[in-house]
Amino acid sequence: MAQVELSGQRAFSRWMLASAAVFGCSVWSLHFVAMLAFTPATEIAYELGLTGASILVSVLGTLLALLVRHRLLGTPMAAVLPGTILGLSVAGMHYLGVSAMRASSLVVLDPSYVIASVALSVGFGIVALTRAQALLSLARRVEVAIWLTLAICGLHFTGMAAVSITPLEPLEGADLLLGSTQLGFAVGSISLLVLVAGLTALLLQQHLSRRNLDEISRMRLLSNLAYEVLLIHRDGKVLEVNSAGTRLFGMPVEDIIGKPVLDLFSRSDAPALIRRATRRLEDLHPEEFEARTGAGVLVPVELSCRIIEFGGRTATAVALRDLTALRRDEARIRHLALHDALTDLPNRYLMEQRIDHAIATAAQVGSGLAVLYLDLDRFKPINDLYGHAAGDELLVQVSRRLLGELRPTDTLARIGGDEFIVVLPQAATPAHVSEVATQLLAELARPFRIDSHTVEIGVSVGIALYPDDGTTVESLLRAADTALYRVKDEGRGGLRFFEASMDAQLHARRTLEHELSGAIARDELQLFDQPIVNARTGEIETFEALIRWQHPERGLVSPAEFIPLAEQADLIASIGRWVIDTACATAATWPKAWRVAVNVSPSQFRQSDVPAIVAAALARNALDASRLVVEITESVFIQDATNAVDVLSRLRQQGVRLALDDFGSGYSSLSYLQQFKFDKIKIDQSFVRRLGQDADTLTIIGAIVNLGHNLGLHVTVEGVETADQLEILRGLGCDQMQGYLFARPSPTITGRELEQARLRAMFAETFVRARA
Repeated sequence: MAQVELSGQRAFSRWMLASAAVFGCSVWSLHFVAMLAFTPATEIAYELGLTGASILVSVLGTLLALLVRHRLLGTPMAAVLPGTILGLSVAGMHYLGVSAMRASSLVVLDPSYVIASVALSVGFGIVALTRAQALLSLARRVEVAIWLTLAICGLHFTGMAAVSITPLEPLEGADLLLGSTQLGFAVGSISLLVLVAGLTALLLQQHLSRRNLDEISRMRLLSNLAYEVLLIHRDGKVLEVNSAGTRLFGMPVEDIIGKPVLDLFSRSDAPALIRRATRRLEDLHPEEFEARTGAGVLVPVELSCRIIEFGGRTATAVALRDLTALRRDEARIRHLALHDALTDLPNRYLMEQRIDHAIATAAQVGSGLAVLYLDLDRFKPINDLYGHAAGDELLVQVSRRLLGELRPTDTLARIGGDEFIVVLPQAATPAHVSEVATQLLAELARPFRIDSHTVEIGVSVGIALYPDDGTTVESLLRAADTALYRVKDEGRGGLRFFEASMDAQLHARRTLEHELSGAIARDELQLFDQPIVNARTGEIETFEALIRWQHPERGLVSPAEFIPLAEQADLIASIGRWVIDTACATAATWPKAWRVAVNVSPSQFRQSDVPAIVAAALARNALDASRLVVEITESVFIQDATNAVDVLSRLRQQGVRLALDDFGSGYSSLSYLQQFKFDKIKIDQSFVRRLGQDADTLTIIGAIVNLGHNLGLHVTVEGVETADQLEILRGLGCDQMQGYLFARPSPTITGRELEQARLRAMFAETFVRARA
């Protein structure tokens, strides 16, 4: 860079000196040619010293004028002061030449003409340099030449009019004088030198012009190959631009070249660009500005620059990198970082920011704020049945429906698989919030059309209010989540506002959930066995394995309490696997080949490969498959009948016996018997409890028993607790019975001979009483 500047300075100095010499000598030659044409009646000669000094005044004065003009470019004095110096140098040369005249006469100058001649020279010189600011066209160059001619000729002829000659004695000291012949030879020689110099300069300029044109062509070719915008400017004016620049600015090359650089950028960037121009190049780093197109559109660009040699002089090369695509990508990345990719809704991070802002606004103006925690009901079965693509489409449609019910100032965010958050800023009253939540419930209760399927879901909503339920983002979300848990516990498909008591309940629930997750590892789960006896003889045929949780602090926890919790916490798969394996291991140690029955929940059916788990447990414990009974409820069919039939068929192929539990308690029990051939059905204990209280109950139980036998199924009755129930059920022809009357669930089997004798006696007594 320093070499470029030094080379440019040297070239500039050479051209300045050459220009001053040519112009000064030309003016001197013109003057003395005119002086030779001046032929008064007396003899005239010229003093050698003053004649030579006049040449120096002309050349040095011109050089000074050019240097001052270059230094003052861009300022108001850029033409006035250099023009004055140029005019005075021409005048000085002229009157030095006049003073060099030696004649046998008295030479007198008229002051008024002298002043007028100097004024003409200075005035026309100023005009010439004023018009020489831009010498890009031939017409302007001719015009400037005319003004300079007027300055020189106006000075000469007005100055010569000031000369008066009075004859005197003949000249003395001819050795120091130049006669007309010698002066003519000198003028001719200098004129010839000026001509030769002019021709040389012309040839050199043509050569340099061709070279500059070649350089410009090569530079233009290379710059047009560049992706970035490249432009060259000098003194704030554009000299060259590549094709990328014409595309960026939306203007042709001829409209950009000659344009002030500042006009190509935003007006607000002008101060920074000016400051940048005054700093050292070593201190400059790429900066971002806004380029202005021909249509006035602002385009973000990164600007960097370097000093180069262009056209034999230093110039500034500017590179502009269009940042439009980068800014678009950055905006897209920011959007993706703050929004859900599937639904384009705000994600958890953006949602928390908006809640935080809404809290600050509510605190400032004294308004309310509501946070609604939404969880879709029955979404997972649809996702499992129709695939993830259908599940994604369902989530998108849910988002659209919810947005349709909200105000533009409200926020709907997706924070999980099927979980959404609604933020209602400036919520007026709980009644208003309840109305909005009810509208959301109703909107999602309408059927959805997914591809060729019609599906129905629901939504559970937990609501927290600011400031009653929390004053921070975390506390409001926790309160809404707590209220949502209560809705789920109560059966889903509703809404609940947060209550202070819920917090303690949720804490206890989550504590229990955490403790349950480690119950298997801590060996806290146990299997209690309850016998299922033959309804005619009282012989034990099967033991049902019933899980119990022996908590170290709470004692024995009921399955009714922790099984639903295990299903919600996705722990049921691991617990179910443990039950099957432990039941098989226990049965393998029994003294007789009794069967063992295990319950498999609908959640376990969905979350694990039950046939594979059963096969592994049978193989590991060397238990015959016919000794294992798998009991399911009709809920398995409700959630996914096709998958349930497939799983049951795989179990049947292994030789496992299958039972439909709680038969009669649902709405479609008979239809499930058509979908799959079970080995037995278990009549729900709710019917047994009503025996003797409702005459229809006896008829219903009898009908179920007859139906089962007609279908080739064994019929087991649960919940037998009294001898009267035993007597009635035996009369109806049931195959098996189970209940507290025979034995309560126990960690050890009741298969000892004494216990079996008691059961046989009980059935014998019942038989005798029935005969009597």
